[in-house]
Amino acid sequence: MEFTFESALSPQGLLGHLAYVVLIASMLMRTLLWLRVLVITSALLGIVYSSLILHDPVSTFWETLLVLVNILQILRSHWRTLRARFTSEEEALRKLHLDGLSRGEARTILDTGAWVSLPEGKVLSVEAEAVEYLHYIAAGATDVVVGGQKVAECTVGHFVGEMTVVDGLPSTATVVVTSPTALVWRVEASALRRKLEQNDLIARTLDAAFARNYRDKLARMNRLAAGLGQPAS
Repeated sequence: MEFTFESALSPQGLLGHLAYVVLIASMLMRTLLWLRVLVITSALLGIVYSSLILHDPVSTFWETLLVLVNILQILRSHWRTLRARFTSEEEALRKLHLDGLSRGEARTILDTGAWVSLPEGKVLSVEAEAVEYLHYIAAGATDVVVGGQKVAECTVGHFVGEMTVVDGLPSTATVVVTSPTALVWRVEASALRRKLEQNDLIARTLDAAFARNYRDKLARMNRLAAGLGQPAS
């Protein structure tokens, strides 16, 4: 098709424009699935345009390949979701803090870290020092100490280090295991930051989880400071 002003605004030309509009829209998506869906839609429009209007086999071939690759990636992601399995502790963590993610995405973030059993007296973070790990407490309890004074407790379901691990700032408190043992999931700060940079949905989900967790710990701290009894476990 010869390019003219009239052809650019013809129904055939508008079809070509639409393919690129959808492609640009895909770059605005905040989830990978919708990005891939719009890329596939754009490529399908491109196939119609290049094959039926431009009669361009080269463009048709590459647009077709783009569709196939993205369909394959969606199927792989779906397969990971179907195959994802969780222990009872992992399922509790997933439902409490990762509910906004698919099972496959939750499995991916959990596999970035590891489960460890820590003895009484183990220090999870040190006040005024950078946090090396984000911890999630699945069993056991810890004391939160600021300036040598206990100000709160972190128990089952709590994160430790959530407010500083992402930006690398020094810890605001020392956290020490007080139960005979504590079962925790932990992930290196640098590995977590890389994961958050790679996946916007995981970043937003964990950001919301960290905010909820921090509010809960503040409420417990306030109750303890007010002398209304020990925080509930």
